[in-house]
Amino acid sequence: MRLFVAAELPQGMVEALSETLAELRECVHGRAVGTDQFHVTLAFLGEVPATRVDEVAAIVDAACAGRRPISATLGPLGSFGRDTSATLWEGLAGPQVGALAELADDLRGRLRDAGLPTDPKGFLAHVTLMRRADLPRAAREHGGLPMPTVAHGVIDTVTLFRSELCRDRAPVYTPLHEARLAEP
Repeated sequence: MRLFVAAELPQGMVEALSETLAELRECVHGRAVGTDQFHVTLAFLGEVPATRVDEVAAIVDAACAGRRPISATLGPLGSFGRDTSATLWEGLAGPQVGALAELADDLRGRLRDAGLPTDPKGFLAHVTLMRRADLPRAAREHGGLPMPTVAHGVIDTVTLFRSELCRDRAPVYTPLHEARLAEP
């Protein structure tokens, strides 16, 4: 099964991201991500045998143990890929975002030590808003991208998800295990 581990966002941040996405839809042609899929990917594992799900869940628990909830603020918009088919995202900022990077690095290290695959790309705290976005068209027709809605929140949940790719619609994310960040 195809797995990833993500930090889940508090409702206030999801609502702010939804507002930004609504504005983006008015000026950017692309495939919008469903608001129920907003998250910050900490580790993408790809295909993992179902027999190892409990092991991955235990690794998530171990990486989260003793870690405090992480305060973050939605930051600037950014993109990956070609301008005519970009992945458009909103970053996370704030003095505690480094703690999210530390969690991602620790989690990835533990997964690799267990012989599990992880995405080799470095961690960047961001939430994907659109795929296949045509950024030059937005600049030509609308003068650029809107300013993102700013919100602050506390991240306290890390979830192991199964991702099922669907041909004609967005992937389906199924939570398999949840770990809480709590005061030690």
